[in-house]
Amino acid sequence: MRHEQTGETLVEILVSSTLLGIIGIGIIGAIASVLISTDVDRKASQSEVIINSFAAAVQRAPFQTCGSPGAYNGAFTAPPSFDATVTEVTYWDGTKPTVVPTVTPPPSQSSALNFGACSGGTDHGLQQIKLEVTRRGSSRLGRSELTIVKREP
Repeated sequence: MRHEQTGETLVEILVSSTLLGIIGIGIIGAIASVLISTDVDRKASQSEVIINSFAAAVQRAPFQTCGSPGAYNGAFTAPPSFDATVTEVTYWDGTKPTVVPTVTPPPSQSSALNFGACSGGTDHGLQQIKLEVTRRGSSRLGRSELTIVKREP
């Protein structure tokens, strides 16, 4: 007398378990990559907001004639775990803009002001200020740079 047995064999169970494991690892990997990219975007976004606030604070600060980068550093207090610094202040030399023709049709021209060191204590009332915000403990993530122009009122 033969009894028919129904059910799955050991091989079928092993194959299905392996497939479920591979699918599970793929899903976990996808979730991990989304979490990492979200963290990177959050850090970049925070840096952008902070540097824009820093730029606004420097624009509101009193104009410093022939001021050094340190003259504007006190205008803004960075949040914890961030450093906000003025890396460079250059001064307009008082000359007319340099006109640089472009070669792409239609003919157009762009102009650039000449900025440099404050020579002889003469500040013509226009400064180019380079700002930098960095997240402490982060090499490249959470670092932003911005160049602004400040005019004497």
